[in-house]
Amino acid sequence: MKIVLLICGLLTSLAHAEDSLSTKIHNQYTSFRAMGMGNAFVAVADDYSLMFYNPAGFAKKRYNEFQFTMVGAGYSPKTVKLMDDIKKATETGTESQKASAVSAVLDQYYGQSLGGTVQAVEIFWTRRHWGIALLPVNLTVDMSFNKQLGPAIDLNIIGDTVIAYGYGNDISKTVSMGASVKYLHRVSVDQSVSALELASDPNVLSTKRAKEGISLDLDIGMMWTPNWFNSNATKAETVTESVIEVQPEPKLEEEKKRTPQSEINVKAATQFKLKETNATDPPIPLRPEDIKVVPSVEYVESPLELKDESNQVTFPDNEIDEPIKVKPKARVRRRTKIVEVIPAVTERFPLTFGLVVRNVAGGSFSKSKMVNKDATDEPAKLPTTLDLGSQYELAKFGDLTFRTMIDIKNIFHPDINPTKAFHAGFEADYYPNSWFKTQFRAGLNQNYYTAGVTLLLGFIQIDALTYGEEVGTTATKIENRVYAGKLGFNF
Repeated sequence: MKIVLLICGLLTSLAHAEDSLSTKIHNQYTSFRAMGMGNAFVAVADDYSLMFYNPAGFAKKRYNEFQFTMVGAGYSPKTVKLMDDIKKATETGTESQKASAVSAVLDQYYGQSLGGTVQAVEIFWTRRHWGIALLPVNLTVDMSFNKQLGPAIDLNIIGDTVIAYGYGNDISKTVSMGASVKYLHRVSVDQSVSALELASDPNVLSTKRAKEGISLDLDIGMMWTPNWFNSNATKAETVTESVIEVQPEPKLEEEKKRTPQSEINVKAATQFKLKETNATDPPIPLRPEDIKVVPSVEYVESPLELKDESNQVTFPDNEIDEPIKVKPKARVRRRTKIVEVIPAVTERFPLTFGLVVRNVAGGSFSKSKMVNKDATDEPAKLPTTLDLGSQYELAKFGDLTFRTMIDIKNIFHPDINPTKAFHAGFEADYYPNSWFKTQFRAGLNQNYYTAGVTLLLGFIQIDALTYGEEVGTTATKIENRVYAGKLGFNF
């Protein structure tokens, strides 16, 4: 009996060294918006995530964006329960008893797929023609269960830290091109972990199993908007000119002027002397002492005010009121006159094709030990792949756009098949300005349904979605259903 147990223990301990049986195709970055529309985004690529989907989108960027993601997370509902069950199974008993308890837990999940994704502290700064990105934490966990040599978890963990720079520009009226340079630090686990190993180390996410490496690579993208379904939208525009109107000169109005008493005395004296003098009389000589020097006085005109008994203005005793005639200033009014109304014709190109070549430099990793000091292997090489996509704008009403998309992705990947390559989606996009947008979407990702919504209000952006993905083996199809949400700030 002891020999049988020893052989079984040896076989299960060897099982953890086996590579993962999963044939899931991993994308370096997954946009929550794109996944909501079936991950068909190659020909759309119009938000901050375009750097990792199609850098040619920089040439047509509508608004500049600064995106800071506090946290984005998605998981299968039973993932947390699985980890808790494994931990409880290893708390008591001998090593054999712990292994048996863990095996019983794994049997309960046989044929299922669990996992999740975490995106935290993301920074995107995208502008027209260029952008940069810093992704400190981009973690993906996938777990399926098999019985190759006893119950085991088929474990796939990828943790990326990415720094990227992208640029794009128009080559012609209908063609745009762009490229993204990516620095990638990766920690990965792709093993089938036995129940015996989990009994000794129940931490599924332990870095002791991790491979680690660094890569520098390049993506090249293109967008083409052919003139096949082009339409002209006519919009009325008005031509105006400014007209200045001057009102007719108003009638003279009386105003009050304050006259010093000294000046009045001179006037009265002059009038008196002229009155006493006759034409036949000889002129009366004017003596020097009769001449009074009147000091210079400046007078300021003021508008005529309505008489208000409660607010009478009284002048000093040495001044009197003298009515005079003054002319008020003319009033000028400016108004806009419509001269002509002309139609303005704008072209609309509803159809767009996209193409992206990923990992042009080959996707090789050099070894690193920044996280796992005992790492002996580098992560698996990233294959060079080709993505093809199309987008058609079904209708556009001002800032409201209805579009549909179809992508064929990861061509030339070693695990590709027609089901995994197919992606399709639909989106209703209302985006009137850079501080408000509402988007609803749905689609198919590898023949599994997806749905999502985005709301931007001011600078707070919220994403919510669900999607399914294929994580099974070549012989067995297994869906991993994920529910996810993201909270960030978009400026």
